[in-house]
This record gives sequence, structure tokens and C-alpha cells, in this order.
Amino acid sequence: MEFTTILTHREASTLYVQINRPEVDNKLSIACMQELRTLFERSAQDKICRAIVLSGNSDWFCSGGELGDFRKKSILEIRTFGAAFISLHLAMQNCARPIIAAVEGKAFGGGCSLVEACDLAIAAEDAQFAVPEILDGLAPAMGFSGMFSNLPKKKAMAMGLLGEKLDAAQALAAGLVNQVVPRQCALQAAGEMAAKFAGLTPTGVRLFKEMYADMGQRDYENRLKIGQGMMISLFKSKDGMEVLNSRDENRHPIWCEE
Repeated sequence: MEFTTILTHREASTLYVQINRPEVDNKLSIACMQELRTLFERSAQDKICRAIVLSGNSDWFCSGGELGDFRKKSILEIRTFGAAFISLHLAMQNCARPIIAAVEGKAFGGGCSLVEACDLAIAAEDAQFAVPEILDGLAPAMGFSGMFSNLPKKKAMAMGLLGEKLDAAQALAAGLVNQVVPRQCALQAAGEMAAKFAGLTPTGVRLFKEMYADMGQRDYENRLKIGQGMMISLFKSKDGMEVLNSRDENRHPIWCEE
């Protein structure tokens, strides 16, 4: 299968996957999420691959989802986008190979959730993590729902309600990443981590991932679906519409809580 939104190459037993949409800061379109999902699902048939390294092809790891002007989207279209997001995250959770995020630059919104969905993560010292939708007049929904229970409550609230960012050191302390390395060294460090799996039993790795996923599968999927419902409600609310209306008219938004 030829991909149009991601780049792939192999080094020994490691498969490198790069989100390749630098013109939009590596936003996740439906096509991009489908291609990533397909790759992760097919990895079980790849007998050479022992680990996957995921990165972004720009100063952004990933800047979140690309839904466009949601005023013009039907509920079905928004739901379809949400379903693609859920399917990608479940494919990552159920992937037979460990997925390692190599984060250079920013991982915002759904991009932050993508890092959390990886099994392991390496961050460059200048990496930033955030779910800043509240600062744009919206609220974190699907991009935050998967990772919510993995953050301390006060940190989660500060990120979700105030749009606070985490730098790499804070992300390490919060358990969002495993290691912080010098700037522009995340990809190399992730590759070195991935190489360790070449000497490990692929059956043992797969079974441990399956066991870990089984223990939290239902709760994880439910959280994502709750986020999907919130996204639909928010985008179709008066305040949601006001976000884009005020931008078009170059004025401050006038909120009308429903």
C-alpha cells in the first residue's frame, strides 16, 4: 500500500514512521489516521519488524486533529472523524509491536494524545505538550479523553481548563514520556530504544501488550467515546459556532452558555 500522508523506512528490525504533513503542522486528517491505523494493524504480519518509531516531519510532532470548518460539518461527519480517531488509538493499543514516540517540537491536542497512546516515548529537551483548545474558545475532548486518567488530577485540570503547557521535564515527571534527551536527539534515542527489542522474544512482547491492553481496554475505549460525544456537542453548540464566527468577523467572541 502506498501512503500519502506518512513516510516509512526500515533500519534493521525497526520500522520508522513519520507523519508527513508539514504544511499543516502534521495535523491528523481522516486519511492520515486511516493510514497510521492500517500500518499498525499490519505490523503483526511483518516478521522482520520488532518495534516502530513514530515521529513528525516538521517542528511539530503533531498539532492535533484536522476537522476544518465544523460549522459546515454534519453530526455524521463529525462522528466519522471521531470514529477514525478512536480506531487509530485502539489500533495503537492493540498493535503487536511496541510503538515508540520520538517527540521533537510540539505535541498539541490530539498530538499529545498520540504520544500517550504510544507504548514508550522519548522527548527532546525543547519539546512541548498541551491540549490548548480552551484558549481557542473550545475545550479538550477526544485529544484529552484517552490520556486523562494517566495524569494527576491537578495537572490534568491545569492543562484542560487553563491550557497550561508541559515542557519535556514536566512531561517526564508526569509520566507522559520515558526519557528526555538533547535537542534533535529524540529520533536517535528512540531508535536505540527500539533496537533493544531485536533481542527480545516477540511473542513475549506481544503477549504483555495484549495483557496490558485487556486490563484497560473497555475503560480506554469508553473514555474515547465520551470524548467523541463531547466533541459533537461542543462543535454544534452556540459557543462552538461563535468561535469561528468571531474569527471571521475579527472580533472577540461573545459567549452564550447553553
